[in-house]
Amino acid sequence: MTERTLCIIKPDGVGNGHVGEIITRIEREGFTILGMKSARLDRATAEHFYEVHRGRPFFEDLCDMMSGDRVVLIALERENAVEHWRSVIGATDPAEAEEGTLRALYGVDKGKNTVHGSDSPENGMREVAVFFSERELIEQR
Repeated sequence: MTERTLCIIKPDGVGNGHVGEIITRIEREGFTILGMKSARLDRATAEHFYEVHRGRPFFEDLCDMMSGDRVVLIALERENAVEHWRSVIGATDPAEAEEGTLRALYGVDKGKNTVHGSDSPENGMREVAVFFSERELIEQR
């Protein structure tokens, strides 16, 4: 089934110059880019986006990092988008990520792991809607 998922190239990925390589990989993996923009998240937006992690030990550091510098937000679409994107990005901890995945290639640690990927089709739709209006998304016909 065709799904949407959200890719966020995190501040470490942007700052380390990996945006081009990640976009190339997205295209090579057969995703359609429905929308893309560069942004600097404010703290409130980061807290809202990561609300499911509130109360966990890493929540504050995660929100600080995500609101600390520029990110690139990309709405993606393809068959089984969520599962496929998660296989492309790899495990949360780059040290445990399979060779060739984006986090294994570019991640530093669990916090600075270069990219975000939605964890379910439902969250993929919700997360895309946080950052993109339907008018901003280019549907494939």
